[in-house]
Amino acid sequence: MHDLDTTVVAVATPPGRGGIGCLRLSGERSAAIARTMFEYGGKGPGHGLDQGQKPYFGRFLDRDQAPLDHGFLILFDARHAYTGEPTAELWTHGSPAVLQELMDTAIEAGAVAAGPGEFTYRALRNGRLDLARSEAIRDLIEARTRYQARVAFEQAEGSLSRRIAPLTSSLEEWIARGEAAVEFVDESETHLPAGRLAAAIDETIEQCNELVAVFRTGRVVRDGARLVLVGRPNVGKSSLFNRLLERDRAIVTEVAGTTRDTLEEDLVLDGIPVRLIDTAGLREVRDAVEREGVSRAQRALEQADLVLFVLDGSRETDDLERATLTRVEAEAARWVAVVNKSDLPPRAELNGNLAVSAKTGDGVAELRALLREHLIGGAPPEHPVVTNGRHAAALGRARDTLTKAATAVKEGLSEEWVLEDLKQARTELAAITGAFDVEDLYDRIFSTFCIGK
Repeated sequence: MHDLDTTVVAVATPPGRGGIGCLRLSGERSAAIARTMFEYGGKGPGHGLDQGQKPYFGRFLDRDQAPLDHGFLILFDARHAYTGEPTAELWTHGSPAVLQELMDTAIEAGAVAAGPGEFTYRALRNGRLDLARSEAIRDLIEARTRYQARVAFEQAEGSLSRRIAPLTSSLEEWIARGEAAVEFVDESETHLPAGRLAAAIDETIEQCNELVAVFRTGRVVRDGARLVLVGRPNVGKSSLFNRLLERDRAIVTEVAGTTRDTLEEDLVLDGIPVRLIDTAGLREVRDAVEREGVSRAQRALEQADLVLFVLDGSRETDDLERATLTRVEAEAARWVAVVNKSDLPPRAELNGNLAVSAKTGDGVAELRALLREHLIGGAPPEHPVVTNGRHAAALGRARDTLTKAATAVKEGLSEEWVLEDLKQARTELAAITGAFDVEDLYDRIFSTFCIGK
């Protein structure tokens, strides 16, 4: 990241052509630089412009002070800017050539090209955001579904930070008491009340566990899931694959073994992005091509977040199918079985499994709901607040350290032992919101942002 005393500039709209483009400058010199690039009212560069969030319409000027485009300039003071420092935005037509020329012009006038995430980094350093909310901004930008966007927006508004705050506050209170107990060891009133301390630690551990448990759902919401269809040949996996996609993507024939490789497509299940994977039928192989297809199916099964085991309801289950189901039960983290071909006379037992017809679509809506439930549970009363692996790992480490502290209290160890564990737990929780200054942590996170944000 650049020194906060510099003024940075970047194109804030996506690469490519569009109706509107935005060039953003942030820093003390942003207004001065922007004024040199803008002619208002035909009275020369920057005439009569102030930093009042008012959009000015005029002409943008290139390095030679020649008109290049027309559009709006907005000058923000620090109080109203995203970054918490003076900011200028130039709204042009979305021409890559225009935006590049204006960026070069700004750099020639003294601005520095912004690095990835530098505007949000400045918002963090200027107290407009904390670290968890900053990361949620990135997730909001990268959201592929409305549901993902809503969850990310709630986190950007501080849903996780609000859950972490009372945990950190409680730890800080007990750390302060512990410091007093160590400093004034001869004063009995400063000693930590073991019963109350143990209860407070246990309560914090429980809340950490609750948040860590949410991450199972949160990870799928944020990153999506891999859903793999498996079963023996000719049970209708490819037909069901097409039905779930609502288009003919996989080749479907009456010939067993038509699918000889994995086939992948993106699917959205009520807001959850899913990578849907059709596989070759698990069977005894006859040649090298089939062997590779079955091998790839096996690898897909092992990497799946959820396995959909497809049975053929028009015939009885055989030994190969039972063996395949046993393999799925042993190797898949989560799986659900479905009985296909409900449009044909039934011969197989449902055994509580959902019956569907890939041919007619009967039961497919219920299957979609069932798959979503297996991926993230039923409709949650609230959106998951932990979707980031870094946050979940920090919560897990805080919980483990607090468990050590609880053991120390129960064993009657001195305040120094308990105090060190409480401090470490506070540090882990503070890493989520960036409540302490760790430059390496900031650089690692903001390097994953796009330029211009």
